[in-house]
Amino acid sequence: MGCMVERYREELASEMPEIDIFWGTGNPSLLGRNIVNACSAPYDTSELKTAYFVKDVKRANGGDEHIFSRFVTTPFWRAYVKISEGCSNRCTYCLIPGLRGENISRPVSGIVREVNALAEKGVREVTLVAQDLTSYLYENTDLADLLTILEKDTDVTWFRLLYLHPSGIGSRLLEVISESSSVLPYLDIPVQHASDRILRRMGRNYDTRSLEHLFSNIRKIIPEAAVRTTVMVGFPGESPEDFLILKNFIKKHRFRHMGCFVYSDEDDCVSYRFVNKVPGELAEERRKEIMEIQADISMELNSTMIGRTEDVLIEGISPETELLLTGRTVFQGHDIDGITYINSGNAIAGDIVPVKITSSHIYDLVGEIVDDDRITAENPYCDNH
Repeated sequence: MGCMVERYREELASEMPEIDIFWGTGNPSLLGRNIVNACSAPYDTSELKTAYFVKDVKRANGGDEHIFSRFVTTPFWRAYVKISEGCSNRCTYCLIPGLRGENISRPVSGIVREVNALAEKGVREVTLVAQDLTSYLYENTDLADLLTILEKDTDVTWFRLLYLHPSGIGSRLLEVISESSSVLPYLDIPVQHASDRILRRMGRNYDTRSLEHLFSNIRKIIPEAAVRTTVMVGFPGESPEDFLILKNFIKKHRFRHMGCFVYSDEDDCVSYRFVNKVPGELAEERRKEIMEIQADISMELNSTMIGRTEDVLIEGISPETELLLTGRTVFQGHDIDGITYINSGNAIAGDIVPVKITSSHIYDLVGEIVDDDRITAENPYCDNH
């Protein structure tokens, strides 16, 4: 099920005839029906044709979505909501447009209803996701408009944004985030590289100058923003000079969080045909060097948090010891960033409480609850303290 099936559907069906259903990237609402059908008769492989869920639901429901019973796999206090499917960018190293098609945005009303349904179940933080959030456009509503609507028409406390394409972040979007009480000043902006030559080869539709302008604009409009980025090393043709440009860019902009990945060949991508491949060992050395630079930056930035009081969404008792609680600040994304350990005070999962930061590590923070006024006496969504 998923992208692998979408890409290799015929080969998989031929090599593994014992499997009854191969399900690609579309129409999840029909999966149950087809499982029932597969149990009673040979499966019709014509069902494997590409079908994009958002597009089909829109067509079938007069431009809006029906509300189906969603199975939430995340803890009750947080959830992900996808606002669009597919991607209209053409990065030379990426297969997503071929597997998931052009960007198709969900109707606003459906997103609002899904978010409110999650809020009724106790969700405090919703992470909005898409292959490219900045490409969201349903009729005349863009991402900035959508965020304004969600803040006004839903009851979720925090909205976090993941995957903002650098070329789609304008001043208006930043101003909406800056003025919002629920959209977090947390920006996940994968720049991929900082060398103009490599950015052109990657098919990214921006250059270093536009990145410099973007991050300057962010610091001006949202001074406290936590910026996360992702970079790729070892892209075909990446020279020592290109790598030095990337290192200097990271040192200059001092991202709060960063991930670094080694380029990997995919035979259906344009970049697969590029010459001057960087040897794997060299690419891995570059990745380690980048992460060492980032570790120093993260340590320094985290140390500036000591003495500050930050709102923390409590996740529960630490898996390491029952003497600690864990949670995340506005500046820490779930599953991708560090966490905050709490060694003093009481709260339960799903509470958002003020925590004074008392010490820091490379990626994690340590603190104590300083005010119990906002802690719920009884959380109706959680059975365990």
